[in-house]
Amino acid sequence: MTEIPDYFRADTYEDETPGPRTGLKIRRATDLKLPPPTKWLGRGWLPRREITVLVGAEGIGKSLLWVLMAMLVTTGRAFPMFNWAARQPADVVVIVTEDSASEVEARLRTSGADISRIHFFCAEDDGTGTPVFSGGNNGDMLLLSGLLDQMETKPAFLVVDAWLDTVAGNLNIRDTQQARSALHPWKELATRHDLAVLLVTHTNRMDTTNTRDLMGGTAALRQKARMVLFAARPPARDDSGQFLWVGPDKANTTGIVDAVKFQVRVEQVRDQTDDDPGTTALLAAPASALMPIAQLLSQWKQEEAEAERKPSKAEDAEEAVKAYMEDTDGTALASEVKDHLRQAGYGKTASESAMKALGSSAPSGPKQPWVYSLREIQTSYPEGLSQEVSNSRKSRKLEAGQDSFNVPSPPELPKSLETPHPSRKSESEAAA
Repeated sequence: MTEIPDYFRADTYEDETPGPRTGLKIRRATDLKLPPPTKWLGRGWLPRREITVLVGAEGIGKSLLWVLMAMLVTTGRAFPMFNWAARQPADVVVIVTEDSASEVEARLRTSGADISRIHFFCAEDDGTGTPVFSGGNNGDMLLLSGLLDQMETKPAFLVVDAWLDTVAGNLNIRDTQQARSALHPWKELATRHDLAVLLVTHTNRMDTTNTRDLMGGTAALRQKARMVLFAARPPARDDSGQFLWVGPDKANTTGIVDAVKFQVRVEQVRDQTDDDPGTTALLAAPASALMPIAQLLSQWKQEEAEAERKPSKAEDAEEAVKAYMEDTDGTALASEVKDHLRQAGYGKTASESAMKALGSSAPSGPKQPWVYSLREIQTSYPEGLSQEVSNSRKSRKLEAGQDSFNVPSPPELPKSLETPHPSRKSESEAAA
């Protein structure tokens, strides 16, 4: 008789499969104690009791967005661009790892935030000492939750900038399961304390306009977050450093709203020295981008590709026609235009194609030579918008049954977003 190996014997085999979870049972829907509907600090932008991820390239100023939001929370001001209603002021908790507490405090103060309502979660009195979260309701996460319970005034907003710096080193967030383990405690914290939790992270360096691929770390960030806000700047523009575009890229239960364009304004906040420029930045002059952030990224990529594309022979010929006609009153003998193009090295097909694209030829009279003239080409659109944006605005109005469109009046803005505070000098005034 064959003996049964020891590892198959009932008295030696240890089942490592975990037992059933306590409390699991089938419940009738009418007996459930359902959570309340989602409440928003800014509808379509920042939900309470949920995780929102703010993602953007390093060094573009995306942290200025949460500074603006902290100002709105601590002052109770409305901000129509974010569907943000006026309400009672509330406190904000911040965890910062990349910028010093003094720099963050200067940004908050410059934005108009109530500094007395800002709280830093850190180990040292100077704001240093980053907490580390290991992926469970223990350690620093357990401490944070307990401290929130003890606060007399309950905060409404908590920011972690940058989130990856606070993740324990033994967690590989590129692994989806481990990333979920790192994110889940933040969801539980947000729910328990009725917080809007914003986790700030960087994009990766992929050459793509797909916002899913641009999100650094793992897809779990996008899956676990209720909202994803994307911050960006257009590439290869001389003025791109002066502006920041921000918009929702993922929104559960709410539609994707248009991105908002901000001016990044630099202000003098203390005396300049050899070691310190004495400046800080804030977001100002918000305006609708008239399209979602993902569409903006795609448009910028197309513009970049078009700028790098080598023009065709026909396009070169068109430029030659324009240059030649600049020296005329808008008309010239067709034969002279053709001779000019031929001498410039363009063949018959390219020359005729270019001339046809830009104008037309006709005899000046009976038995008279043919004269070529340029057509008037419309190159501007309402308010200097691009054709795509202009068409977008028209289509939205037409869908609503209107034959024309009007520019809406700008919303009423907090004073800190309109003009510099009288106690602060602009950079140009400080330099003077």
